[in-house]
Amino acid sequence: MEKDTFLSQSSTKSLIAIILLVLTTILWGSSFILTKYMTENVPIFLFLGIRFLIALFGFIPFFPHLKNINKKIILMGFITGMLYFFGIAFQTFGLQTTTAGKAGFITGLSTVIVPFITWLGFKKPLNRRVWVAVALSMVGMAFLLLEGESGFIIGDILVLICAFFWAIYIVFNDKYVRLSDVYLYSIIQISVISGISFICSLVLGEKYIWTSTQPTFWLIMVYMGIGIMTLTILFQNWSQQYQEPAQTAIIFTLEPVFAALFGFLIGNEVLSLYAWFGCALIFIAILITVLKNKNNYEENKRDLL
Repeated sequence: MEKDTFLSQSSTKSLIAIILLVLTTILWGSSFILTKYMTENVPIFLFLGIRFLIALFGFIPFFPHLKNINKKIILMGFITGMLYFFGIAFQTFGLQTTTAGKAGFITGLSTVIVPFITWLGFKKPLNRRVWVAVALSMVGMAFLLLEGESGFIIGDILVLICAFFWAIYIVFNDKYVRLSDVYLYSIIQISVISGISFICSLVLGEKYIWTSTQPTFWLIMVYMGIGIMTLTILFQNWSQQYQEPAQTAIIFTLEPVFAALFGFLIGNEVLSLYAWFGCALIFIAILITVLKNKNNYEENKRDLL
């Protein structure tokens, strides 16, 4: 009886975890078109600085963790915070001249790039599936670059650079998050991203007329900071206790799909047949890479048993 109750509770938590992870991808997907919309009027680095400062306020309940701060956590948070900053900066600049949907799928290529980072840095052998995923990704990118106006190519390339930075971020973050208090580590990360953004804004002399700010501006900024940053981190941290990494990765492949959906619903973005075909190839490449990781996970699990 107790065993049945335990299994029932475990199954319930697993279902809640799946729902929260899907919600996380929805929140992430919505950020592309909102970022594109907001930065039409707000300078980019000022926008990023405010967004991550608001996200930092969302971590106030976890500030007591700061008593455990040390040089190692500061260094780890600084390294990944800088990598995330470069990624988000290139993505935001790229969104000025490309669509939210295309940006979502190109950003998703970080999943395909990660195995190459681990191959170069840790000499982990590459599976044949990775090469298939790379080939599909390259063809998919070619179709995306062929689509639309020539100016769109610049945005696509900037977002592709973002994918490289985030692939490196994923590798380092996966290591560091296991070595530290995740909430303290996240506070350092977000502080670095916000701080560097404000510094860049000051250096570039970005200006914004605050008197023209509408209430919707702050509503969106709170959503971008608390909803898309703070909540997604909390959702991930809780959910991944009850979901295997492979299943989590598969759920996260939904992010570019939601990015394209919100781009259509909010921004009236309509991709051409070329672009949709390219996005489909990239999505398949991401899925192939994730399924490869699932197989590796299962093999490692059997080895442990």
